[in-house]
Amino acid sequence: MQVGAAARRLNVAVVCPRFPLPMTRADQMTVAHLLAFLSARGHAVDLYSLYDHRRPSGEQRGWVASRCREMTLFERPRWRSAAGAGAALLRGRPLQVGWFHDRRLARALRQAAHERRHDVVYGYTLRSAEPTRGLGSETGGRNGAADGGRPVTYLAMQVSQALNTRRIAACAPTWGERLVYRLEHKLTSTYETRVWRDFTRTVLIGEADARAIREACATRGAPGIDNHLLVPHGVDAERFRPRRVQAVDPGSLVFCGVMATNTNVSAVLWFTKHVWPRIRAEVPEAKFTIVGRLPRREILGLAGREGITVTGEVPDPAEHLGRAAVCVNPMQAGAGMQNKLLEYMAMGKAVVATPVANEGVAARPGRELLIEGEPDRFAAAVVSLLRDARRCTALGEAARARVLRDWTWESHFLKLETDFVEQLPGPPGEFPPPAAALRGAAETR
Repeated sequence: MQVGAAARRLNVAVVCPRFPLPMTRADQMTVAHLLAFLSARGHAVDLYSLYDHRRPSGEQRGWVASRCREMTLFERPRWRSAAGAGAALLRGRPLQVGWFHDRRLARALRQAAHERRHDVVYGYTLRSAEPTRGLGSETGGRNGAADGGRPVTYLAMQVSQALNTRRIAACAPTWGERLVYRLEHKLTSTYETRVWRDFTRTVLIGEADARAIREACATRGAPGIDNHLLVPHGVDAERFRPRRVQAVDPGSLVFCGVMATNTNVSAVLWFTKHVWPRIRAEVPEAKFTIVGRLPRREILGLAGREGITVTGEVPDPAEHLGRAAVCVNPMQAGAGMQNKLLEYMAMGKAVVATPVANEGVAARPGRELLIEGEPDRFAAAVVSLLRDARRCTALGEAARARVLRDWTWESHFLKLETDFVEQLPGPPGEFPPPAAALRGAAETR
């Protein structure tokens, strides 16, 4: 992480529902990079986290310990999570909030707040809302540090889960999944209109998520969310960097993502059913590689059909992306932004994506990638790129330049850090502007 030391050092509690390593999910990746950033800037960071039956390894704990002052970890077995989800349902809270709500973690945070141990408490995702809400005030409000030295509190909602679950329900492959996601949509729609009021600040990835929450507030006659900050994800532009042109396999397409999630599964099934046959009719030698861990049965069933390869988990996804002539992101559901899209762009790849996939990134259609939502037009866009290497190169170069300018982890976290200080008492302007901080770069431990 290339940043210089901060002028004002903070005590920060980072609360997350999953241990941040291994970085196999978007939430783990984001928290791990945040810990690295805060450590590199010289802040004292305490991590509060849950883990399931997969106990963090010694190496993983060591990585986090080298970047944190303290780690407070609690095992969360599946039976306890299931009981929590049931209790949440009885109280009208989202199932995911109950699944990850642990009273031991909540007590530890309340004790730390009572002892004035932290300047900032940063809860990551809606799943961290219950243990962190109201910590900034003796009365459970959102006053933060102005209230007797209590910490300022952040809820990094990231996406509107109401928007996310509505889209997933529409694409769910089974009636059971549709029923569960419709229920969760109803619960999150109500919860999101209230929970933000108990935090100093809320963090969202993009304006589409803020708009969805404002609309839900208006529908229920509640005050509209007014304390949000937009802080998108970033990408490791060094790890995901362009490879040699000679490594590209002509006619090859790649999709990369965790293949156990409903959003990725629905994207790949839509693509292989409605788009891939059209591409193969035009380019018979075309190949499609699905890269990602934990592929579900319906994804494994695609392997070997019409030039399709399913890799499962691989040591380095970037190696597969480097060989792609075109990367595809045919997302049909989800909210916020797509890490995979940033990774494609960082590697200088020509990309064809749906509007949903580009919602959080807002790459410029026709200049940094191609955007199509209908199967025939999506297929035509892919075919046009497979037949035009020069245009692939131009799109990829523009995409890489956009990432380096706007989508590094450092640039987004510096914005967040500046907001931390602005919410705390004391003279403003103690941080250098982001450009100056980046110029004083120092590699993190």
